[in-house]
Amino acid sequence: MSKYPYIATVTVSTEDRGGDVEASENANIRVGLEAVTETLKKVHFVGALAAPEKPATHICVTLENGLVYYGPIVNGHAELEGGWIAFESDMLTPEELGL
Repeated sequence: MSKYPYIATVTVSTEDRGGDVEASENANIRVGLEAVTETLKKVHFVGALAAPEKPATHICVTLENGLVYYGPIVNGHAELEGGWIAFESDMLTPEELGL
């Protein structure tokens, strides 16, 4: 199975304490989801993601099958050809759900 078996819309956002949100939506991104721990997920992606000007604080990954993963960003690494973002989420990955 491919390391990137899903197509998703990946929204990277900056949410500040004043309630302001700046978001960048990335459609049709090839991704893979990994359950690092029960509450820590990692999304691996191909290509570059658009992101807000301020440091990103949250990520939302919406898979084509309708599953949505959202949470605060913990860490990440990106290059032009791809990268990964670790975020807090207690949602089960498709693999954990047996899909």
